[in-house]
Amino acid sequence: MNKAFLSFLFTCLFGHVFGQQASSGAKPAKSCEVYFDFGKHYLRPAADSVLAQLVGFAKGKESFTIRITAHTDSIGSLANNLALSERRANVVKGFLVKNGIADSLISFAYFGEKTPATFNATEEGRQRNRRATVEVLMPVPMALIEGQVTDEKTGLPLVADVVFRSKDVSDTIQTGADGLFRKTVPIGTVLGIDAYARCYFLKTEMVKADKKAKSVPMPLRPAKAGSVADIDNLYFVGNQPVLLEASKPELPKILRFMQQNPSMKIEIAGHVNRPNSPPVSTTSWDFKLSEDRAKTVHGYLLENGIAADRISWKGFGNHEMVFPRAMEEVQQAKNRRVELRVLEGCE
Repeated sequence: MNKAFLSFLFTCLFGHVFGQQASSGAKPAKSCEVYFDFGKHYLRPAADSVLAQLVGFAKGKESFTIRITAHTDSIGSLANNLALSERRANVVKGFLVKNGIADSLISFAYFGEKTPATFNATEEGRQRNRRATVEVLMPVPMALIEGQVTDEKTGLPLVADVVFRSKDVSDTIQTGADGLFRKTVPIGTVLGIDAYARCYFLKTEMVKADKKAKSVPMPLRPAKAGSVADIDNLYFVGNQPVLLEASKPELPKILRFMQQNPSMKIEIAGHVNRPNSPPVSTTSWDFKLSEDRAKTVHGYLLENGIAADRISWKGFGNHEMVFPRAMEEVQQAKNRRVELRVLEGCE
């Protein structure tokens, strides 16, 4: 085995997964791997210095835990390899305890040959799989996000599904009859919150978690026959029926809204931005563009199982602009919109 590979085997990996959220509200701050001889669970001499560095790092922190995961190559029976990986985890734990890490701060898991780092076809690959990974986990400062889903008109609480979305979080909870929801996330998280309740238009709020608990009211508007709602954040490229990249995640929300209201029928209304201009002809290119934007949403719903008799589409050109004299891009983007118009509600 060459020196370069040995160097790789015993290199401590600082922060190689720093920022990945652990389920316990902690994240790895430092990680190292130690490797074992075939069929053995004894630490190699070089492993002592690797683990000693990790111990020194951990002792310099006010609060931490350590997690060990141990593995084997694929030679031998599943049962023997599982037992071998357990012995490897225990010998690493023993070293840590002997060097001043409290037993209560250490957790470990062992997987035998079930989770290889690479293929076992070569001796080099098998050596990489005969390993134990040791991580120092640091607590993550958490923030509380809470709120209530209510009827926009009456203020009464609603039973609803609340979806939390971020780069690291994807979770759904259902509120009780009080409409209340709570979620803890790492401070600094930018979180999208979507609320769905039967017979109501969906609602989305974006929040950034900070040190103080954040209250997020979620009033929902009843989706009765004759009511209309813009699809929030669904915007198009200028002069095209093509969604902006940032708007593509909005389509699954519309699908979920339709799935939660199986008796509802809607019209999808498309609009274009032609401010400071008279209404365009229904035979014009501009009017066709408004139709094509409505068809974009209509087609997505059809492709994802919504029955054709529940959804229709219609273009409105620039006849119903939100900002007829739009000057700023924000206003013009809102003119390039698609609406949901309820034809039959879900009473």
